[in-house]
Amino acid sequence: MEASAVLAPVLNFFGAFYEPLFLRRAALALMLLAPVSAGAGVLVVNQRLAFFADAVGHSVFLGVALALLLNVAEKPAILLTGVLIGLLVTYLSRHSRLAADTVIGLVFSGAIALGLVIVSRNPGTARGLSRFFLGDVLTLGDGEILALAALALLSFFFFLFFFNHLTLESLSPVLARSRNPLKSRLAPYAFGVFLALVVTVSVWSVGVLLVTALLVAPAAAGRNWALSAAAMFRVAVVISLFSGQAGLYLSTRPEINTAAGATVVLAAVFIFVLSYFSRRRS
Repeated sequence: MEASAVLAPVLNFFGAFYEPLFLRRAALALMLLAPVSAGAGVLVVNQRLAFFADAVGHSVFLGVALALLLNVAEKPAILLTGVLIGLLVTYLSRHSRLAADTVIGLVFSGAIALGLVIVSRNPGTARGLSRFFLGDVLTLGDGEILALAALALLSFFFFLFFFNHLTLESLSPVLARSRNPLKSRLAPYAFGVFLALVVTVSVWSVGVLLVTALLVAPAAAGRNWALSAAAMFRVAVVISLFSGQAGLYLSTRPEINTAAGATVVLAAVFIFVLSYFSRRRS
């Protein structure tokens, strides 16, 4: 069965709100991405790994450069590069005597430098990089939407098995290791791979420059308003869903007419600002 036939009923539902078809695809993509990015963002905020997410996002630069140099499909190359970067950072953080932020900075700088070397020796590859820096949710096709659906399904099982443990580890690593030593060994690598997948897929929608804000802003707002990790997750998902659809709708208005991905992120950041000031008053 073709992807278009699978997605047709859902896209028809969005027809009541958006027209033409590419706007329906964008709305569906943002709806699928919302719980994934919100859940990953909660873990990123709780474990103070925003720099890690930013480093993985910028590894897209290396992935695109390699894909264009080797003349292979870009998105599989980007996903593979992101996963390898995530695993490398996790391994070095756990098996070297360096602090995590030092490891992230070294790997991040090395990936960017290698990408620049490739581009400098092959100037023609630079033409394909701009769309990944800026992103464009309006250009997503049925294949990318199905990939988002697969990631949403994967995230369900990841959160089911690892969310509580990673949350506990962010509060007390010693207690987490004593309760489940096996999960403590596996969880950092599983989270590194999962976060790399979420970040690289999110880049398709909002670009490298904004992907960290897409993860962090709803989770940070949820932390301001929630009293528990579970409530923080739920609030972050609601904010991510709302900012995704509100940002897309506002960007399509003739009097606004802005980039969809940037408007989505700006809506999430605006909600965070509201949460910050409302928290201070309470």
